[in-house]
Amino acid sequence: MNKHFPLYLMLFLLLATTIASCSKKDDPDTSGDSTYNAYSTSSTMVSAFALQANAKIISGLDSVSFAIDQDRGEIYNADSLPYGTRVNALCVSVTCASTVSSRVFIVKNGSVQKDTTIIYRSNSSDSIDFTGDVTLRITSNDGLHTRDYKVKVNVHQQEPDVIDWSLSRRRDLPGVSSTLKASKTVMCDDEFLCLVNDDGSYALNTAEDPMGGAWSKTAISFPFEPNVSSFTATASDLYILDENGELYCSTDKGTSWKHCGVAWNTIVGAYGDRVLGVKHDGTSWVHDEYPQRDGFIPTAINDEFPVRGMSQLVAANNEWTANQQAMIACGELADGTFTNAVWGYDGERWGMVSNNNAVLPHLSDASLFSYYTFTKPSTSTTPVKRVTWMLIGGKLADGRFNTMTYVSRNQCINWSEGESGVQLPSSIPAFSGAQVFVFERLQRANAPRLNSYDPGQVTPVNEWDCSYLYLFGGYASNGSALTSVWEGVLRRLTYKPVF
Repeated sequence: MNKHFPLYLMLFLLLATTIASCSKKDDPDTSGDSTYNAYSTSSTMVSAFALQANAKIISGLDSVSFAIDQDRGEIYNADSLPYGTRVNALCVSVTCASTVSSRVFIVKNGSVQKDTTIIYRSNSSDSIDFTGDVTLRITSNDGLHTRDYKVKVNVHQQEPDVIDWSLSRRRDLPGVSSTLKASKTVMCDDEFLCLVNDDGSYALNTAEDPMGGAWSKTAISFPFEPNVSSFTATASDLYILDENGELYCSTDKGTSWKHCGVAWNTIVGAYGDRVLGVKHDGTSWVHDEYPQRDGFIPTAINDEFPVRGMSQLVAANNEWTANQQAMIACGELADGTFTNAVWGYDGERWGMVSNNNAVLPHLSDASLFSYYTFTKPSTSTTPVKRVTWMLIGGKLADGRFNTMTYVSRNQCINWSEGESGVQLPSSIPAFSGAQVFVFERLQRANAPRLNSYDPGQVTPVNEWDCSYLYLFGGYASNGSALTSVWEGVLRRLTYKPVF
């Protein structure tokens, strides 16, 4: 007996078989078809993302680099836009790896666009509100595949070009009491050495990191009465003047001291394995050094060279000279007047670098150091790191103390008042005679996993050297010795670098 199936039943069975076959082919989790998976990925892949230029918001907006994490479906600028940049109306450019049928932005909870869907077209002038949650949805050309990317436009949440001198990172000078009479800190053999006169008792405190480790304290019995403010260190030895100006040296971290056979009025600083000084030879002021190089002859100082009260001698980092340069600033001249000149030393001779009477005040016992600031080019949002000399503290001839930070970005030739971000906070009292050091500390951060379409676009890092500032001691306006160690750092230097 023959069986006859109705026509509609045969059509139904054929349709069901076709649907099942298509469903199995399009399901990457069950098919295991690598060809299909590669196609579904590439057909919805964003290969480039950029912001369109808008000088009304910020110059160089179209130069901001975006990372594309294909595994996580994330698009973001690793180097954040400047603090305060408005991102609630930005136009974008989206490039896909192949032809797609649609690119749609879905914005939720923005400050302007609360719940908005925007169809992207290459000639579109529609802006996106990146203050909210933004999803970019890509649909393949055949309409069968979609992929979502979370898009984030990062903006600095605080002003990055500010030097933070946090109260939480303030410390007392090591091993001192309220009876501290004098202190001086130097660096020797990659260690900080803080010499203190605490009510007539002398101690030398050492540490490799002023904030990161414990100080080691050693009582010092000087066979003479030391002038603590003259305490100086070369790379390996310590030097100091006694109250009569006799120079002494220690090669064992202050345990023993030998007389050097010379007498100076002032130790200017250390250069290499030598200390530099000035002295009055009975008829004139001359430059001297110890130990003396072969053929060295003391030479008369320039009338505009300070004989006391100059800043610490600071090595300069530059690529323009063959010999190491070092700088001092301000001080007191032989006739008792204060100067605002900056002098440089190249290992053989002194030369005036700057005498900018219009900006730098005439000071004694100011603090000079070489640090960093960032400047923004007119055509880019990426700031440029620049060596920046800074002058802080010191006292004026009328007895008032300087509270302004002055900066130079051309190796001390020209000076200006520093921007608000580099000025000292009111929590640091006015001072003179303090020491400032730049200390490189290893900064660490968790590096995100990044698999971008262009692997060379952004390289995350786990650790980097961060330049911290340490401000030691000094004297208050009433002449009392200050007992503080302050730590400062430019915020931008603490941000994870992008290379």
